[in-house]
Amino acid sequence: MRYTAPLTPAQAKQLGRDVGTIIGFAANAISHLRGTATTDTLMRTLTSPSAIDVTAARYLKALENGDSPAEAAAKAGTALVHDWADAVLEVHGLLNEHNTGKDVETSQ
Repeated sequence: MRYTAPLTPAQAKQLGRDVGTIIGFAANAISHLRGTATTDTLMRTLTSPSAIDVTAARYLKALENGDSPAEAAAKAGTALVHDWADAVLEVHGLLNEHNTGKDVETSQ
């Protein structure tokens, strides 16, 4: 299904299903990569309004660029996993900085 602006009710429903599937696959991938991540916390993060909006925008942009729905979903899901990983690394860096009293970047 191709999307048009503004979305029809059927397109909005399909987009919701597509984005939900993308987020579900990303959550599964992260859970397998990082067993300590609790499912509730992970799902709250990945289903926040901003995460949903960004994932939908990335998916639609990839479709607009001519990617197949599967390719577009893969790109949006991969970007979501990267966003999550970057956030985890940032938090770990801030915690390390706080615990050691050093700026992580200047100590390298």
